[in-house]
Amino acid sequence: MPWLRYLAPALLVAVACTQLWAARATGLSPWLGGGFGMFSTTDSWGRRHLHAWAISPGVRREIDVPPEAGRLARAALALPTSGRLRGLALAADVARDVEAVEIQVWAPRFDRETLAPSSVLLRSIEVPVGLD
Repeated sequence: MPWLRYLAPALLVAVACTQLWAARATGLSPWLGGGFGMFSTTDSWGRRHLHAWAISPGVRREIDVPPEAGRLARAALALPTSGRLRGLALAADVARDVEAVEIQVWAPRFDRETLAPSSVLLRSIEVPVGLD
């Protein structure tokens, strides 16, 4: 079976391509999911940050993520899927007059020429929490 010697390299290439696609398409941190490309970026989940906003009629205010939702927040930073962001929004402790909670995940970026830091919005979701 001469083809068997190509199996391990083919699997490695498949994993690398899948991880590169996931990092580009879904916001997966390059430091996760196989780690290909991790040393070429500072974009790890620990360097990302999120903002949570409580949205009421005519008012938008930033809120803290409750400490109990720390695990959800870390998961959302590593891979900001709609489901993870929705779960984090629903875990937010908000007042009764809040209509929705918006969760945003931001990643660090550096200008190629000046190395000036900035942030890029990776994903944002607004989740209705409803008025009672």
